[in-house]
Amino acid sequence: MTDADREQQRHERELVLTEYADGRLAHAEDAAVAEEVRTLEILLRLKAEELSSPEPGLWTPELAAALLTEVLPRTVVQRREQVIDVIPALVRFVTHLHETGRWHPASLPASEAPGMLRALEFATLEAADDPSRRSFSTNVLGHGLALGVDLEDETELAAYLHWYEELPDDERLALGETGMLPHPRRPYDRSAALRAIAATRRQEALSPWFLPDHRETARLLARSGDAPAGDDPEADAFVQRARLLREVVGEGRPVTATGALGRADSARLLARFGIPARVRSMWDHPEIVGPWVALRDGGWLEVSAGRVRPAPGPVPAGDGSPGEGETPAGFAQAVLSTLLLGRAARAVEDGGFRGMPDTAAALLAACREEGLVRRDPWDPQERVPATAREEVAALRRWAEVIADLDALVATGALTLQDRRFRGSPTLRRAVQTLLRARG
Repeated sequence: MTDADREQQRHERELVLTEYADGRLAHAEDAAVAEEVRTLEILLRLKAEELSSPEPGLWTPELAAALLTEVLPRTVVQRREQVIDVIPALVRFVTHLHETGRWHPASLPASEAPGMLRALEFATLEAADDPSRRSFSTNVLGHGLALGVDLEDETELAAYLHWYEELPDDERLALGETGMLPHPRRPYDRSAALRAIAATRRQEALSPWFLPDHRETARLLARSGDAPAGDDPEADAFVQRARLLREVVGEGRPVTATGALGRADSARLLARFGIPARVRSMWDHPEIVGPWVALRDGGWLEVSAGRVRPAPGPVPAGDGSPGEGETPAGFAQAVLSTLLLGRAARAVEDGGFRGMPDTAAALLAACREEGLVRRDPWDPQERVPATAREEVAALRRWAEVIADLDALVATGALTLQDRRFRGSPTLRRAVQTLLRARG
């Protein structure tokens, strides 16, 4: 099924439900109608997605029984009073379908549909009460609902799941299998659970599980910007590539319609980098794109009239050896700072950072002597907090930072070896420049 087909089915469901709601509003309160339409929307969506029956007007005894006694209890967390309301709502809905000419010819006779649905009322309630009909997660969430947890409130739900994750293994298993936990060793306390999740979130905001403690980051940020003895700014692959790129440009080279070096120049440059590769477009090779964009952002390259030419930039690029009024570190730090500042300023779709400010903290950590371990939340050896492993937001936070670091590795600004990111003292000073610019 294509996305267009799914969109058409969704539109059809919305149209039918809107017509139904308009008719119901003449006989019931707005709130009651809204809840009823929401229930019907869930049923029609599950009927389409789980039973491959997208037509709102198609109802048979087999479809109805499968939907109400198998699919619904397995996938939807419901209070008992909500389950009781399902059959009356469906009876009114199928009557509306018949009256408006939307009853599908392959359905059972419309006159028999209300009786068929009412005959399923007890089986529907029985299925909803049977933990073996529900999934593990539906049992866990259903228990939370029974305790009064508002499952639509993100904080309430996170607090309940935090309590659940802290239960002993045997109690978690029992709850998932039965939906009940009559005598937990540590009963659910809403206030305590909310305090616990608030404390966890405060700590994760300062120090997410995949980064060092925020106090370590503060110490790194406060360190002097002076280069340590033995620091070689020219050791950064990114800086080397930036200089080589300017060499290849020479006095000027033609650029393509997209403002890139041509295939031959790109291949020659990659060979100079020690990365021989077939080239379709310069834009496919981050090893070139990273330095190219930074050199253009910083004013060391300019493109006009179909050619790229060298430009003086804010700091002389030189050849990497100290000259009068120039140090290699000057250009190295300037071009790395320009790389970071440019990515911080751009939108993600234009090559910008995804995970700031966590990315900046990760870069500072990578510039320590021991570097930064590329942690994996799915590695059983990792000591990942349960909330971080389960919460979508926490996983997204990790994934965004890793994407930023991997992109910098591809440019040569960082290295990654044995699952450990490492950055140079020059990169650390560039990160400090970035953070000062961001206030």
